Formats: sequence, structure tokens, C-alpha cells
Amino acid sequence: MFHIFNIDPQDFFAGSEDFLAEGVALLPEPLLEIAPASYADLEEIYQLESEIEGPDGADLVSLMARWRMFGAGFLTARQGGQLLGYIETCLWDCQLPHFEARPDFFTSRHRLGAANLYIIFLGVAADYRRQGVASSLLAAVSRVGWRYGARRLQAVSRSHIVPLYEAAGFLPVAAMPGFLPEPGTDFMLMERPFL
Repeated sequence: MFHIFNIDPQDFFAGSEDFLAEGVALLPEPLLEIAPASYADLEEIYQLESEIEGPDGADLVSLMARWRMFGAGFLTARQGGQLLGYIETCLWDCQLPHFEARPDFFTSRHRLGAANLYIIFLGVAADYRRQGVASSLLAAVSRVGWRYGARRLQAVSRSHIVPLYEAAGFLPVAAMPGFLPEPGTDFMLMERPFL
């Protein structure tokens, strides 16, 4: 079944005035179209991830495997047909000590009925950042996690993105030094319980 959610980013935030007051402009009408990614979307998603992550981004084969693993938790954000961002997730019960650079790291741990909906990647095209795209994707994927019985949403965030997650109700859980081999980058495990 294919669903399109029209999302207003403000719906996701409780007490989001501070975040929105920092100059975040919400997207003008029409609202974003948030939908599960299709097979046909994967090449475009791969291009966007390559723009964001460079050579460290997931390859097309890995993205395809993750999409097959949990298509309900692999969402795109579009406006006027243009891909603005996407989010990919898995359900797992893992305690996350580190990331293993293996193509099957997420797919081998995914389990329906798990307690955690883990955000593998959240990416927004450079021209559309700070316009509510990421918060809209978080809102939509939270609904997916709730439907699948997850008790919390998890993400490992680069330090400069932590404020986005905090504004969305995530709390810092643990520093994750060396999570990815990016010299000079700090990482934080963030969690948000489902209400």
C-alpha cells in the first residue's frame, strides 16, 4: 500500500518555539509530500546521498538492500516532484557501541517487533536545509515506528546536527567517539521515546 503524508513540520515539535525562532523557515504551500520510497526512487536517493556524504555515502546496492529490508521506514520528501530529502530506518534491539563498515550491518540486525526504530540516515539537499524538511521526515518516520510497535526512536548524530534532534525531543544518551572514521567529528547517540 502506498501512502502520501502531507506534513506540517510544526506538528512534530512540542515546545518547538525556540527551534523555529532561530530562523527556520517552513516550506511554502504546497506542503511536502512524504511517502515510502519506491524502487524507482533509489537512483535519485543514491545521487543525493553521494552529494551529502561524498565517497563515504552508501552505495546503490546497500541502499537497495535497506529499502528491501524495511520499505515502510524508508521515506522520501518531495515538493513539486523534486526530491528534497529522505530518511532510512531499521527496527532493532541493538546496544550501539560502534558502527561496523559492512554492507549488511543494518540488514543483519533488523527485526520486526524490536524496541528501537534506528535512523540509519537522514539527508536533505543543501538548498533545502533549515526549511522543515528534516523535521517533516522525522515526524513521518515516528508514525511508522509507532505503528510497528517501537518504543523509542534512535539516531547517532554528528555534533553539529544534535540541535535538530534535541528540538525534536531527542535526548543525548552517550558520546560515540570513533563511530565513523571522520577525524575531528564528534558523534552522539540520541533517543526519543514514543509517547
